[in-house]
Amino acid sequence: MNEFIRGTCDEMCPKAEIDLRIRERMVHFFETDPDAGAAGVPDRSRMVKEFTRSAADRRQPKPWEIRTPRMLLETVHYLLTIVLPDPRRPFHQRYEFIFDRMRAIRQEMVIQNLSVGEVLPILEPIVRFLCYSAYRLCEAPIAEFDPKICAQHLQECLKKVIRCYEELDGDDLNRFEMERLYLSFNIGSPEATQSALARYGASEPELRLHVTTQLECHRGNYCAAIRNLLRFSPLEAAVASLQLPQFRRRMLQQFSIAYQSRVQTVPLEWLESVLGYEGRERTCLADDCRHYNLQLVARTDGTDAGDGNRGWAVKFEKAQFDGQRCALQPRKVPRIEDVLDRCRNISRMLLGGFYG
Repeated sequence: MNEFIRGTCDEMCPKAEIDLRIRERMVHFFETDPDAGAAGVPDRSRMVKEFTRSAADRRQPKPWEIRTPRMLLETVHYLLTIVLPDPRRPFHQRYEFIFDRMRAIRQEMVIQNLSVGEVLPILEPIVRFLCYSAYRLCEAPIAEFDPKICAQHLQECLKKVIRCYEELDGDDLNRFEMERLYLSFNIGSPEATQSALARYGASEPELRLHVTTQLECHRGNYCAAIRNLLRFSPLEAAVASLQLPQFRRRMLQQFSIAYQSRVQTVPLEWLESVLGYEGRERTCLADDCRHYNLQLVARTDGTDAGDGNRGWAVKFEKAQFDGQRCALQPRKVPRIEDVLDRCRNISRMLLGGFYG
């Protein structure tokens, strides 16, 4: 029972699966010849082993059906450098294909019980891809992207990576990057904070900003937490920003108590700054307030009500805030979006420099 299979397949997809899927016409768009037009001609060199669920009645796979560690790494490289940038299909379809093939890769890592040194180079790019995709598709409808499934797999991968680092004697170059992504994805989580503090303490320079941000969340100082997360590196800020709707909801609920008044109002322009609304996102603030049943009124200080958010204020009342309303769906943050748009090679960023 303690013996594990060692894969011998040196192709991205075993020959038997290729033959079966071609015969049954189960070849994906990204596995067809791009020069064959709309004919959908299968290209064996582009076929990647698909994920299949384990079952009690399934036979144990043979070594030639399992890819070698080197081929698993090469397959990750192929998916992120060839499929990911392919403009012929929208991003959610590229994500769906890559996500499935990466699940198969992770499954084969478990089947072979690969060593830490073999796991980390494969799993780290997968973590970055899931972080990037969770942000990139955060505004997509549920029919195109399920954020809960993505989050579940990202959490599993992050925890696996962290456990792998704990088994290493020395520090790996990417160790603190993965720790920061773990804290960014779990921003505001007491478990993540305690875990990081137990491993490194509060004075580790590589994690100081992220640990400080976690502590601000625990204090309820979400304004400081928002300012801090916008200082993270692009990928870390992107995955942390998925919690912005939760932070903003809590702050508006706090304001409904702290600024409750029958006479006084709070300028919408001030809320922009405190809640971290910038650029194109400012136009959403009024609608977001209405989502929680907050009353908007025209300002009485002479400011033109037609001058965007500058002409409006919020009248906070504890009883009016709709606590039954869930937080809004995450949105792309203009500042983070601009930085990612300027990144000329997303594939290289996700591979972390493994391939130069």
